[in-house]
Amino acid sequence: MASIVLINPRFETSFWSFSHALPILGRQAVTPTSALPLLAALTPAEHEVRLIDEAVEAIDYDSLAGAGLVGLTGMIVQRQRMREIAAEIKRRGLFLVVGGPWITVQEDDLAGLADVVFVGEADHTWPLFLAEWSAGRHRQRYEQAQRTDMTALPPPRNDLLRLERYLQGSVQMSRGCPFLCEFCDIIVTFGRQPRVKTPAQVIAELEAWRRAGMGAVFLVDDNIIGNRKALLPILTAIAAWQREHRYWVSLHTEASLNLADDEELLDRFVEANIRTVFIGIETPNPASLLETRKFQNVDKRRRQASLSQADAEDFLIERIHRIQRKGIKVTCGLIVGFDADTPAIFDVQRRFLARSGILQAMVGLLSAIPKTPLHARLLGEGRLDTDDPPAFGTNVIPAGMSREQLARGFLDLIGDIFEPDAYFDRLDDLYIRRRFYDHAESVRVPNIPRWLRLKYLLISLSVTGLLLAKLLLHARDWRLRRHYLRRLADFARSRPYPMRFFDYVMESVCHYHFYRFSQDMAKGRTGIVNTM
Repeated sequence: MASIVLINPRFETSFWSFSHALPILGRQAVTPTSALPLLAALTPAEHEVRLIDEAVEAIDYDSLAGAGLVGLTGMIVQRQRMREIAAEIKRRGLFLVVGGPWITVQEDDLAGLADVVFVGEADHTWPLFLAEWSAGRHRQRYEQAQRTDMTALPPPRNDLLRLERYLQGSVQMSRGCPFLCEFCDIIVTFGRQPRVKTPAQVIAELEAWRRAGMGAVFLVDDNIIGNRKALLPILTAIAAWQREHRYWVSLHTEASLNLADDEELLDRFVEANIRTVFIGIETPNPASLLETRKFQNVDKRRRQASLSQADAEDFLIERIHRIQRKGIKVTCGLIVGFDADTPAIFDVQRRFLARSGILQAMVGLLSAIPKTPLHARLLGEGRLDTDDPPAFGTNVIPAGMSREQLARGFLDLIGDIFEPDAYFDRLDDLYIRRRFYDHAESVRVPNIPRWLRLKYLLISLSVTGLLLAKLLLHARDWRLRRHYLRRLADFARSRPYPMRFFDYVMESVCHYHFYRFSQDMAKGRTGIVNTM
């Protein structure tokens, strides 16, 4: 038997870290990493496993002294912290294995520090390594020959996490994406053939989160609609589960824009209580979409024709609004710095967001991830900055503007879109002028008994009042406080469905984080934090 410690490094303050909002919400992290509890579940029972998510607890290195081995994972944005942790573990003479998204694309990054490297999925190679390691004959590099069969995976060991410190749970239903976006590393890690769990597996994981008291779960699939045929029975099962439990657990996920063209899927999302979907919009610039092979965001009838900026933007806006009309909030990723981008792109992105009603837009600088087609192309063209971290926030040397123009335009853009008036104009367009939530309420509310609706309302209003008070306490800028109260009063005058007061105040709490984060970068109080 061995004592195994698995570590996930902390994130620095970023767009999705919600670092400025979490103290208001009484939590330390948004979502637990899926990797640690799954690896724990794949570990043979004779081993003792301990999980450390640095987002919710500090690493006590002295407590690692008795560990037989330490496992370290991490994403690209965690790479610097991975290096720091690996160096300290090596200094203490512990056996270190590393894996995850960053090491998969940059296998030699921890050379001299890691004893064993895992590339790609590790559902087969982790148990194999443990058996070989126990027998004293392990290898230094492991990579699965075949993709993981998702239906064979055990439920994750979420019981080993400090669940009370997270805002929401997480479930991975599928892996893989069928598209070919030039900059994306998803297909490098998981391939283009989406593999999906069974409905029974998904419901079991959701039920575990519900029993743990979690009222929100993020479905962390990179593109949940990548395998439509397999998804439909899962959504049917989730909808039945939601009706049984009166929609107590809200779901949030990621999908490609072609979701908007599938009326049946949209209706299934509503029935399954999927309230938010993140979509990789990337850009309204049609030349950039074609350049990066983001064909799913371009009108199929006009891919080979000359696309105008206005037509491309209208195509995107129409589809975003189509999703919103179903009562599903859209968040998105935007990118600046494509070869076809000129300094005009920043105003194009501002206009696009103002029209879209998208509140939470993660704007990033185009970045070339190792092993992606973009990285290979730019390497061949001599357009990669090899410094890490790069001087201007991205390793891409742009074609249509200088690096200084790209960095300054990016900072001005994120500063502008999270200014209170800009953000709340989008919020009021969605919640007041378009009342986007009405359709979803008409589907779900009839399935909830009247007495339970009243109970939900009382809970919602009491939590909303507490949340508002904490927001006003944390927002020490009186200008912000007045803005939040004035906009909430405007919302109240629109006579919304009462349960949506909570959503409106939560959107205000989110704004506080985005505003603080963007202002710190735009005014030079922090370095450039690239979200890609």
